[in-house]
Amino acid sequence: MNRSLYLNRWLNSFYILFLISLFLFFAPFKEGPEIFSHTDKIGHSFIFFLMTVFLIFGRLKRYFALIFCIFYALFTEIVQTFLNYRTGSIFDFVSDILGVTFAIFFVFFLEKRAKEHK
Repeated sequence: MNRSLYLNRWLNSFYILFLISLFLFFAPFKEGPEIFSHTDKIGHSFIFFLMTVFLIFGRLKRYFALIFCIFYALFTEIVQTFLNYRTGSIFDFVSDILGVTFAIFFVFFLEKRAKEHK
């Protein structure tokens, strides 16, 4: 396998964030006070935004990153419905998809700006 694949800091960042997200999405947490309403939705969007950006900057094709993140979002919400200490939510899934969508537009914007400055 290509040695540069293991040294890719973007993919390594994705792997770390992926492991953190597994813990956050599936660990039993006590409900604590929220800073403001819908804090968890912002967290979902932010995690999926970063995961998508890390995958694309890590040289994964954009549609593979999109498909992976959408299926991962769906998987996490479906599994949470079967856990007695978590609840799956369609609104969390929508927040995940919004994070992925913002990431795609963000990368598109950066690529467009890079082409304009050449």
